[in-house]
Amino acid sequence: MADKKNNKGLLGVLAVAVIAAGGVMAYMSQSADKNSTNKNQAPAQQETSAEASVSESANNSAEVATAAGDEKQAPVEAGIVVEPGNPVVATVDGKDITRVDVYRYIKSMPQNLQQLPAQTIYPLALEQTINTRIVQNKAESAALNDDPEVQTQIEMAKQQIVRNIYLQRAVADKVSEGDIKKAYDDFVAKQSAVKQRRASHILLNTEEEAKAAIDRITGGEDFAVVAKELSTGPTGPKGGDLGYFAKTDMVPEFAEAAFSMNKGGVSAAPVKTQFGYHVIKVTDIRDQPKPSFDEMKPSIEAELRRGALEKMMAEWRKDVKVDQFDINGKPLAEGASPFGTPAPAAGE
Repeated sequence: MADKKNNKGLLGVLAVAVIAAGGVMAYMSQSADKNSTNKNQAPAQQETSAEASVSESANNSAEVATAAGDEKQAPVEAGIVVEPGNPVVATVDGKDITRVDVYRYIKSMPQNLQQLPAQTIYPLALEQTINTRIVQNKAESAALNDDPEVQTQIEMAKQQIVRNIYLQRAVADKVSEGDIKKAYDDFVAKQSAVKQRRASHILLNTEEEAKAAIDRITGGEDFAVVAKELSTGPTGPKGGDLGYFAKTDMVPEFAEAAFSMNKGGVSAAPVKTQFGYHVIKVTDIRDQPKPSFDEMKPSIEAELRRGALEKMMAEWRKDVKVDQFDINGKPLAEGASPFGTPAPAAGE
């Protein structure tokens, strides 16, 4: 299975991600993370890519964050229910942190982090909210409210917030659910069918061992039983099952052999790769399923919003007069760089 990040590592990721999340365009930067398979890995190692794809929880942290604004009961995970209200969930030197404070922190994070399961994201967000409160307490004791640099940055932040909210509202009216559905249908229609095989394999160190395994299987022994007994690969304990894969997902020798076989077929001879000798059994053949609307919706919506914003900006620029000067404030010739004219070379 794919390695899981430990909580300590995620704390650092969250802290950096939230700090970096500010900006006019931040809310439109959603993307759908996709796992890719490294074709230089052994087939036995590549099997993990299929297993590493974790289905999104029906009660993910985004829904937990949404619940911050209402008084209804909101199920979280594993039978835990979020009760109505806004209770204090921590105190720092007597100053309260409420559940809504944690929800607001979650909602400030990038979309891909918000999709982590609630039982993962909530404790991490609480920890970071506590850290934020600690820093806030320190800052308040420093009496910096009237500091000129603080006032300058407050004004800059205020302007940015106003811009963000204006753009959010302006773009929201430009992208409908119907637009997203149409874009999804167009995307799916353009996708070529990708053939996949599902196969099991037995990985052995020598050709002789692989031939002996083939003899046992052709003699009537169950492939999965032989795999559990002999395979040196990580899939051995589960009968060698690699799950579904495309031809490009595997090293060439393995892929050529697997995709030349029919369903139910077992390789007649060992297949040699850089990782050893394989005995392969193809257990199913199919076209790769196309991504669902729910899977694609966040990335499609983000793309449509970006397009809508670019179109609006182009329209807005037509209605304003813009005069540009170079970096020294001098008139800018048509087509010239705003950075200025290069200085003449020595001796010219």
